[in-house]
Amino acid sequence: MLQRDACSGIWVPLVTPFSAAGVHTAAIAPMVDWLLERGVAGFLALGTTGEAPHCSDEESVAVVDAVVRAARGRAPVFVGSGRPSTAAAIEWTRRVAGAGADAVLALTPNAYRSRMDPAALVSHFRELADASPVPVFVYHMPEMSGVDLPAATLVEILTHPNVWGFKDSSAEGGPLAAALAQVRTRGFVGSGARVLEALEAGACGAILAVAHAAPEACAALWAAWRAGDGARALKCQELLRGLAAAWRGWGIPGVKYAVAARGLPAGLPRAPLPECPPDVKVRIDAALVALQQFAS
Repeated sequence: MLQRDACSGIWVPLVTPFSAAGVHTAAIAPMVDWLLERGVAGFLALGTTGEAPHCSDEESVAVVDAVVRAARGRAPVFVGSGRPSTAAAIEWTRRVAGAGADAVLALTPNAYRSRMDPAALVSHFRELADASPVPVFVYHMPEMSGVDLPAATLVEILTHPNVWGFKDSSAEGGPLAAALAQVRTRGFVGSGARVLEALEAGACGAILAVAHAAPEACAALWAAWRAGDGARALKCQELLRGLAAAWRGWGIPGVKYAVAARGLPAGLPRAPLPECPPDVKVRIDAALVALQQFAS
C-alpha cells in the first residue's frame, strides 16, 4: 500500500515506446531499471509525456501492466487518469487501480473548458476521489488543458481525504506556492526549469520530463537541496533549464529524442506528432553534453 512519505523526490513521467506493431511494452523494463539505477524515486505512466491521448484503452492497460511489472515494488507508480467526463474518469481510475497503479494523476477536465468553473472542478474531483480505490493527485497542466486552476480552488479540492496532492506543470505562475502555503499536502512540480523554486516553496518533489533524459542531474539537485548545498543545487537547476529550453516548442518529440540519445528504446512520437527538426536535435545534443560533463 502506498505511503505518503513515498510520494517525494525525483519522479519520471515515462515515454510510451511505440513500434509499427503498436506499443513496444518490452522496451519499458530497460527504461525503468536504468532510471532506478540513477536515483529516480517513482514513475508516472500515461502522463502528457507518455502520449496518453495517443493510446487506446487496451494499449494503456498494457502500458500500466508493463510499468508495474518492471517497477516490481521498488518504486511507486502513478497513472494518468484524465478523461473528459467524471464518469469516464471514475471508470478508468478503477481500471488502472486494478492493473496495479498505486495512485492516479487526474488532469483537470477540459473538453468544455469554458464551463469548468471552480464549482465544476471541485465537484469533479470530489466525485472521483469518493469513488477511487487509490489516492488521487490533481494534475494542473494549463498549457495543454487550457484550464488554469486557481490556488483557492485547488486548496478546496485538497480537503478531500483521498486527494493526496497535486502536480503543477505551469511554465510560469501556477497555484503551487500559494496552495502549499495554505494546506499541508504532497505538491509536485512538473517544470524542469522551476524545480529549485518549487522545492523552496515546499514541494515534496518533481515529476519531470527532463529527468527521463538527465536523471543524474535531477537526483543531484534533489540531494544538494536536501543537504543545504545551494550552489550545487543552483548549478543543476541551470543545466536542467538548458535542456528544457533546448526542446522548447517540441516537448514530446524532443523528450523522445533526448531519451533515445541516452541509449534508451524510446521510440518515435506517434502520428500526428512529428519528429523534432535537426536544429532542435543539435540543441538537445549540446545540452546533454553539458549535463554529462557535470555528472562526470
